[in-house]
Amino acid sequence: MIIIKLVIVAIISYLLGSCNFGVIISKSLKKGDIRESGSGNAGTTNMMRTYGKTLGILTIIGDIVKVFVAIWLAFKIMSVEETKMIFDRISDNPQYVLKSFAGLFAVAGHIFPCFFKFKGGKGVATSGGMVIMIDWRIALILFAIFVLTILITRYVSLGSIIMAVLYPVFMGLFHKDAGLVIISLVFTLIVVTAHRENIKKLINHTENKIGSKNKKA
Repeated sequence: MIIIKLVIVAIISYLLGSCNFGVIISKSLKKGDIRESGSGNAGTTNMMRTYGKTLGILTIIGDIVKVFVAIWLAFKIMSVEETKMIFDRISDNPQYVLKSFAGLFAVAGHIFPCFFKFKGGKGVATSGGMVIMIDWRIALILFAIFVLTILITRYVSLGSIIMAVLYPVFMGLFHKDAGLVIISLVFTLIVVTAHRENIKKLINHTENKIGSKNKKA
């Protein structure tokens, strides 16, 4: 029964993640598909560059809130006792593992949305929403690093990659839990892999900077 509940959490989280707000907003308000404009990415940065700050902000809010809902529903489906029973061997903080589990499938849905032909965003905002739910202190530090990186380099992608790389580091420093560090490394791998084209462009000095005219990826 617990396994069935866990499968239900995974399915619901994936479906929520598949509600990609960049695509939803661009199609409903602009009668276009954000994936066919600018960099071709269905994320906040491309939304801001293509349709302006207001729709960009609405996109990031939607992509963060959906993982909040996924995690909230996960704890409605799984009791504290059931969470401990299934995740206690993995980590000393089984509730954090459940949050990460729901977050993982929400991020997977965001990157590979079943509602939009499996072509979505890069999972940064959705992963960020999960980090907020796990530990707001880490989320705040990572956000500060993200902003500082952008101010110095003007590369949003670089800020996103640095945040992803530092996430397991801060999880280890704050919680000293090997299980949580290993799980957080999965998110690092997902986000960095989703940014593989950006990494190539950063190396070749062809990546778009904030304030520059966006190019089709």
